[in-house]
Amino acid sequence: MPEHGHGGTEITLVLTGSYRDAFGRFGPGDVADLDENVEHQPMVDSSEPCICLVATEAPTRFKSFFGRLFQPLVGI
Repeated sequence: MPEHGHGGTEITLVLTGSYRDAFGRFGPGDVADLDENVEHQPMVDSSEPCICLVATEAPTRFKSFFGRLFQPLVGI
């Protein structure tokens, strides 16, 4: 996932696999609760796919040009 911020709260539940960001490592069953003041870049750190359920209050704010360019195509 490209580096990004949030327009509001983002809650992520890890279903399988795991990822790591500036706040630590998150595995199956872990929940990350982030607010609009957070910017991070989650990176998968397991051999299996990282599948998460994510709920957001507002669209994601991508920092990179390519992230902003592809955002309308993927709908996040």
